[in-house]
Amino acid sequence: MALWDMIKKGAEEGLEALKEGVSVFMAEAEKQSKIIKKKVELAAVQNNVRRVFTRLGSIIYDLHGRGSQDIWSEEEVKNLINQIDGYKRRVREIEEEIEAIKKEEKGPAAPPSISSSEPPPPQNPG
Repeated sequence: MALWDMIKKGAEEGLEALKEGVSVFMAEAEKQSKIIKKKVELAAVQNNVRRVFTRLGSIIYDLHGRGSQDIWSEEEVKNLINQIDGYKRRVREIEEEIEAIKKEEKGPAAPPSISSSEPPPPQNPG
């Protein structure tokens, strides 16, 4: 094989390895983007939980201050507890979605740039 052919073949193999490496990188970047979006959604839901807990505590405190004997039968208290339960379910769903994204395949692995079945190029005696 002529020197130019070997150089050309090496450059082609290097270019192919680069293309596949970029493909793997892009797949991983997309995966990380999905995870970040889910984490932002998770933070928003957790913020809603805190907001509803604060509201629930305030209502219970007011009812207690007014001497209410059956706080748990109050419709607004029941509604807020149901909201919290719904948010807790959504938090678990989002956490499961994040784990599923993390377990997704990374994409095609880049092959070695030089095939092991080919002999190394001849050494130029010095």
